Amino acid sequence: MKRDRHVLYEAAVQGVDYDLDLFQRIYRRHRGRGFTRLREDFCGTASLACAWARRRPENEAWAVDHDARVLEWARVHRLPRLRQAAARIHLIEADVCTIAGPRTDFVCAMNFSWWVFKRRRDLVGYYRSVLRSLRPGGVFACNTFGGTGAEKALVERTRIPPSTSCEGDSVPPFTYVWEQASFNPIDHHLQCFIHFRFRDGTEMRRAFRYDWRMWSLPEIEDALREAGFRGVHFYVESWDHEHRRPEAHFRLRTRFENHHSWLACAVGLK
Repeated sequence: MKRDRHVLYEAAVQGVDYDLDLFQRIYRRHRGRGFTRLREDFCGTASLACAWARRRPENEAWAVDHDARVLEWARVHRLPRLRQAAARIHLIEADVCTIAGPRTDFVCAMNFSWWVFKRRRDLVGYYRSVLRSLRPGGVFACNTFGGTGAEKALVERTRIPPSTSCEGDSVPPFTYVWEQASFNPIDHHLQCFIHFRFRDGTEMRRAFRYDWRMWSLPEIEDALREAGFRGVHFYVESWDHEHRRPEAHFRLRTRFENHHSWLACAVGLK
């Protein structure tokens, strides 16, 4: 199999069905009903948006990214496999801060992609744009991470089992390497890389590079409220105290223990 960094990324990082289940649970909890129209910002290969359209015939999704190359990858590798659902996927090459519509029920920015905003005014500007893009009663979600180890240089290795790509091709096992190369406590700028290592000893170094600002939870809440969201909530990944590891289930929290690492989903209600 030709080694495609997007295929490897999806096998190692993305869990779109888990994310969509969480979004539906959040929306139903706060709105008392389901939703049909979803927008995925910083969509990359639009895996999440496509999975949403595939779930039910009434679902429709907009996938927004400024990189024409990843949108073309989705157009070539993903849309043909969706059959009728492909008509309910809209790939949009645009700046997420300026896209005008159409309005949707739910907007998400996952995989910490929104950390590209390093200044507060830019972050608030993005949140305001999202608010304008939501229907009345709409919901916005963006994920984030932190913890006592999040502000340190580190390298984490995870063995990824065999899987199948979106095209139906087998993906052999490989090692996913997450590197936090540097962190500046003054401005919270964080530089990270993703590498992939293979059984034959070869490696795809710096397959992905990230230059971010790490935003704290109170900073996120303040920015969402300044942008005009009337309610802000945090869903935090639960922790298994006995085995000292995350449980991969997100619960609504108002406080939690600051572990070595944690994942959270910030939710803004229009």
